[in-house]
Amino acid sequence: MAAVEEIQLLRSQLKEREEQVHQAAQAGLDLLNQQMELQNRLDEERVEMTNALEALEQDKYSLQKEVDLKTRMLESLQSEYDCLKTQQKLQLEEQQEHLERSHSFTLNDLHNKMLRLQSALDESQLSEKQLKHKLEVQTEALNNKMEELQALNEHGQRSMTSEVMEVQIKIMDLETVKVELEQTLQESQDKEQHLELTNRSLQRHLERITEEKEDREKEAISWFNALEKSREMNRDLQIQLDQVLQQAQDPNSKGNSLFAELEDKRAEMERQLISIKVQYQSLQKQHVFSKQQLQRMKVQIATLMQLQGSRADPAQMERLQSMLLEKNGEIQNLTSKLQRLEKLEVSAYFTYPVPTEISNGQDETYYIDLLKMKLNSTVKDAERLGDELSMQRMKSLSESQRSLELERKLFMCERMLKQVRVQYYHISEGLMTSSFAYLNLVKIDCNKTASAPIKNMRNSQDSYRIHKKIGPH
Repeated sequence: MAAVEEIQLLRSQLKEREEQVHQAAQAGLDLLNQQMELQNRLDEERVEMTNALEALEQDKYSLQKEVDLKTRMLESLQSEYDCLKTQQKLQLEEQQEHLERSHSFTLNDLHNKMLRLQSALDESQLSEKQLKHKLEVQTEALNNKMEELQALNEHGQRSMTSEVMEVQIKIMDLETVKVELEQTLQESQDKEQHLELTNRSLQRHLERITEEKEDREKEAISWFNALEKSREMNRDLQIQLDQVLQQAQDPNSKGNSLFAELEDKRAEMERQLISIKVQYQSLQKQHVFSKQQLQRMKVQIATLMQLQGSRADPAQMERLQSMLLEKNGEIQNLTSKLQRLEKLEVSAYFTYPVPTEISNGQDETYYIDLLKMKLNSTVKDAERLGDELSMQRMKSLSESQRSLELERKLFMCERMLKQVRVQYYHISEGLMTSSFAYLNLVKIDCNKTASAPIKNMRNSQDSYRIHKKIGPH
C-alpha cells in the first residue's frame, strides 16, 4: 500500500510539474507573441520612416534640380546681359568717336572758311585804306597844281621874266618828281603791308595745318591702339577657340555642351544609385540575419521555458524578465527617437519652404545652404541612429551568445533529465510488474510472499531515494 501511495504521490507531482511546464510554456508563448507584435510595429515604423525619407530625398533631388536649372538660367542670362552690355558699350564708343571725328572735320572746315573770310576782309580793308590814301594824295596834288596854276597865272599877268619862269618850271618839275617818289614810296609801303598780310594768313594756315597734323596723329594713334586691342582680343578668342576644340576632341573632358553635362550628371547619379543599392542589400542581409537570429533565440527560449518552466530559478526568471523589459524599453526609445526625427524633418520642411521663384543669387545661395544644413543634420542623425542600432545589435549578439551558452547548459540538463525520466519509467514499470507479481504470489503461496514485500519495499525505497536525489534538478 505504501508503494501505491508513493506511486500516486509521484504521479501527482508529475502532473503538477507538467501543469507548471504548460503554464511556463503558455507564458513564454504570450511573451513571444508580444515580442512579435512589437517587432511588427517596429517594422511598420521602419517602413514608414523609409517611405518618408525616400519622399524627402525625392523632394530634395527635385528641388536641387530646379535650383541647378535656375542657376544655369541665371548664369546664361547674366552672360547674355554682359555680352549685350559690352556690345552696347562698344557701339556707343564707336558712335562717340565717329561724332567726334565728324565734329572735328566740320570745325576744321568752318575754321578754314573763317580764316579765308578774315584774310579776304583784311585785304579788302587794306585795299580800301590804300585807295583812300591815294585819293587823298591825288586830291592834295590836284589842289597844289591848281594853286600853282593860279600862281602862274598871277605871275604871268605880272609879266615875270623868263628866268623866273624857268626857275618856277624847275620847281614844279622837282615837285612832280617828289610827288612821284612819294607815290612810289606809298606803293612800296602798300606792297609791304600786302606781303605782311599774306604772311600772317600763311602763318595762320600753317598753324591750322599743324593742328590738323597733330589731330591726325592723335587719331592715328587711337586707331593703332584700337587695332592692337582688336588683335589682342582676336588672339584671346583664338586661344579660347583652340581650348574649346581641344576639349571637344578629348573624350574624357566634360565639355561645354548641355548634353555632356547631363551625361556626367547621369553617370554620377548612377554611381550613387549603385552605392545605395549595395548599402541597401547589405543592410537587408544584415537585417534578415539579425531577424533570423532573434527568431531562433525566441524559439529556443520558448522551448527552454516550456521544458524548464517548472524548475527554473526565480532569480533567473526575474533577471530574464528585467532584461526583456529593458530591451522593450530600448526598442520603444528607438522608435520614439525615429518618430521625433521624422517629425523634426517634416516640421523643418514645412517651416522653411523653398520658394518657386528665386529673385536673386543671394536667396538662392541661402536656400541652398539651408537645404545643405538640413541634409547634414539628417545625415548626422541617421549616422547616430545607425551607431545606436549597431550598439544594440552588438548587445543583442552578446545576449544571443549568452543565451546559446545557457541553451547548451540547458540542453545538457535536458539530456540528463531525459535519462533520469527513462530510468524513472523503467523503475516505475519494474514496480508495477513487481506489484502485480506480488499480488499473484500472495494468492498462490503465502509462505513465498513473506520475503517479497520486504524486497519490494526495499526496491521502492531505493527508487524513492533516487527520485528524491534527482527530482529537484
